[in-house]
Amino acid sequence: MFKFLNAKYRHITARHNIPYQEPAAGSAAVPVTSIVIPCAGADYIEEGLLSATFAARFAPDVEEIVIVSDRPAQEFGELPPKTRVVTLELEQREEGYRYKQIYLSRLIKLNAPLQARTDGILMIDSDLNLLQMPGFKIEDHHIYSSFRQGKMISKVDKAPVEKVPAYYKDTVRPYIVDHVNGAFLAASRKTWRRICPLWLTLFQDTWELMDDSQPPTDQLPLAALLDMLDIKTVNLGDWMNWPVSKKIGGVPSVIPKPVVGAHGGFPLSEWQKYLVSPDSELLFKGQDYTRKVRYLTDAEKLTASE
Repeated sequence: MFKFLNAKYRHITARHNIPYQEPAAGSAAVPVTSIVIPCAGADYIEEGLLSATFAARFAPDVEEIVIVSDRPAQEFGELPPKTRVVTLELEQREEGYRYKQIYLSRLIKLNAPLQARTDGILMIDSDLNLLQMPGFKIEDHHIYSSFRQGKMISKVDKAPVEKVPAYYKDTVRPYIVDHVNGAFLAASRKTWRRICPLWLTLFQDTWELMDDSQPPTDQLPLAALLDMLDIKTVNLGDWMNWPVSKKIGGVPSVIPKPVVGAHGGFPLSEWQKYLVSPDSELLFKGQDYTRKVRYLTDAEKLTASE
């Protein structure tokens, strides 16, 4: 009730969900020069390649597109221009863990930005397609994203106290309703080098303590570490990370022209029509389908593929 009187709370909320403004003249801000696409598992190769294809076509000013995967580069076949594949070998969870594939995909993601070679690094999920060049500039000690609604601390609400890492109770952002969405995250190389090691540590610690009754999220540890590292969170607006299924799922529609990043949209074959003409009507499945296919246990995924 009286959080607003707390100096730490006031400090963090003043640095949270800041509307984007062009950096001051003469600043060391850099443009987006690397697109990084985490892509774990053979069944995600197609969408990872599609995302890279869109980046190569519609974000021509970037210097490189990096697909980061657990799969060898040869499995990706012919790559779009400026694209390379980095294969990581990471330790997997024990055999009985129900979400081994999702857990591995999170580990790939948390290591992915460090595989870029330039200073302006944008990481996007493999089901996000760039429809135009992101035009913002990146400053050190900032992270740039679109925001969604929902308290990240709710992921551990029903867990026994002894299963919830103690450091969360001293954080602010996990308890705030608006949070950065992890599907579109940009930061400088220097900032990613601060974020990624701590993100990995907090993620692994959280899901070693928690059970496997839910998919392991990386967004709760991210919210906490942004407090710990005193990172400013900048809101780029909804067009940067536009939820396709939520907005137009089930209805034949043309993608609005202001969209920069189109997140989701299945089946992937519909996106081929956009590559032919951005004015094409596309028919995607609703968001219930996306939730069903993206957060399955390993056993459910195996059954669904049979």
